[in-house]
Amino acid sequence: MRRLDAEHIGTALADAGFNFAATLPATQIHTLQAWLATSPKFMSVPVTNEGEGVAICAGAWMAGKMPVIVLETSGILLSTYALMRCHATFGIPILMLSTYRGGLGDQEWYAVHTGAVLPQLLQSLRIPCKVVQSVDDVAATFVDARRTMDASLHPVSIVMDVRLTDRE
Repeated sequence: MRRLDAEHIGTALADAGFNFAATLPATQIHTLQAWLATSPKFMSVPVTNEGEGVAICAGAWMAGKMPVIVLETSGILLSTYALMRCHATFGIPILMLSTYRGGLGDQEWYAVHTGAVLPQLLQSLRIPCKVVQSVDDVAATFVDARRTMDASLHPVSIVMDVRLTDRE
């Protein structure tokens, strides 16, 4: 991800009211994670796994923060238990901002199956999802996600297409 795109995405998150970020190391989105870690607009917490990050975001929301977890596609699959057991059960919103490994056009062979199941997984968990392909779409998408989170008290997923995350 290009540095200017990371700054634009981070600023759009802050403008939409997000102020807490849990992150896991990920090559495609490292630039965004580094921006969040140094921005005074965010309390940023590096975590060791996705379930832990989702749980920490739940605690942040209960403490008055508006959380986002920034993770890879596979991280959504790994965090499903925590999302359903904590967030969905108790009405705790979280924005999941992820890559789309295995999406159309991705050339990483190992991610094909992960990307293929992501839309159906989110649908079965009743988590609204939108794929963004351009940095120009993120600001309005984050505002819409925040509105949905506020109204539903439920997780929302924004997936960044490979066209956005693989640019250097």
